[in-house]
Amino acid sequence: MSGILAVIAWWLTGFASLIAAMILTWIFRVDRKRRTYPMIAPASLAACAVIGILGPIVVVGLGTLAVLLALDRQASIDSRPIVVMAFPHGSDPYTSCFYHALSRHNVTVINGMAAGRWLLGNLRAVDYVHFHWPSHIYNRPGAMESTRGFAMLLFIVGLARWRGVRILWTAHNLLPHDVCIVPQYDDLSRWLMVRFSARIFVHGPSAAAELARAFPGVLERVVLIDHGHWVDYFPRSLSRQAARQKLGLRCTDFVFLFIGLCKPYKDIGKLIGAFEQMPREAMLVIAGKFPDPAYEREIRAAIDRSQARIILHSGFVPNEDLQLYLRACETVAIPYRDALTSGTALLALSFGRPVVAPALGSLKDVVNNDCGCLYSPEDPDGLRNAMAAAMRGRFDEQEIIAWALKHDWDRSAQIVANCLR
Repeated sequence: MSGILAVIAWWLTGFASLIAAMILTWIFRVDRKRRTYPMIAPASLAACAVIGILGPIVVVGLGTLAVLLALDRQASIDSRPIVVMAFPHGSDPYTSCFYHALSRHNVTVINGMAAGRWLLGNLRAVDYVHFHWPSHIYNRPGAMESTRGFAMLLFIVGLARWRGVRILWTAHNLLPHDVCIVPQYDDLSRWLMVRFSARIFVHGPSAAAELARAFPGVLERVVLIDHGHWVDYFPRSLSRQAARQKLGLRCTDFVFLFIGLCKPYKDIGKLIGAFEQMPREAMLVIAGKFPDPAYEREIRAAIDRSQARIILHSGFVPNEDLQLYLRACETVAIPYRDALTSGTALLALSFGRPVVAPALGSLKDVVNNDCGCLYSPEDPDGLRNAMAAAMRGRFDEQEIIAWALKHDWDRSAQIVANCLR
């Protein structure tokens, strides 16, 4: 627009100069009888003619060249890969799948390191810094270690802002599930993410609504994406019968499964209490690592007191062994007290297993009547009633897998890539 106005101004100036030159030529015209030869008028006429005729041509040429150079620069920006520094990248199935999909959309992803010298050397070549779980940077066993970690988080955000690098945050939870030994750091880290993130990625409208209630004013920066499925990501060659034989389960057992890290917010004790009220043909399998030995002792004591049929397999479950438990069970129980997003729900659905879960966050969007039973977290009998409903229900494994396949990593990566351009 400014180039067009400049050309018009040049044309008007040249036209006005040409008219002025003609007037001067008429005023100071050559009078041969008086032998006066005023040369200013012809010179002015020639100069103004050059300005009036050639000036706009030069300006049009320069303007066109400037526009072409600008378009070429924008094309270069659009064609070169966007560089994202991820915290973390590839250390877990979620980031591994997501960034693999994002790399197919002309985005280069590098794994961020919480090291000052490395950041000073590498952050200058980055367009975005993407956080998933900021507490992983600072949450340490001791207060001093946590303080140093939180200082590093401040350094990363501050250095990124100083160098013009934009911040991204995928909100997997409202607040960290593992409370820091200095709990104020959890609140401050969330303030940093909410305050400085250019885009906040959230898994579904229900999770976005909960995020907006917790942090008013964020909706204009929220972008909805899918939590992708795990179909064909984890091995699934075992048959149901073979999996049950390995676990020592009968073919007639109705097996509820809890799988994953065993942490207090996941409320395994409540699950045991609800399961004790299930029929005798029901079986509960708990498989996963206990990061807190005290919590493991608490759960083992609850199992020992229970008369119900409960099997505990304590320890980390490798990716190749997930199929052993998921192929053997009928239903996956997710009795969490707090959840904004649940990768376990997508894991269960990817194996065609229905889910029992609280109506929280993205679970309200992911779990419908054809693939599980939701319950109100405020209802003290909600979990028990949902487990009983799951035992009565009839769920189709292939339909559940088909529903899981609709939660696509590539679609989420495309949405994110569009936001980065």
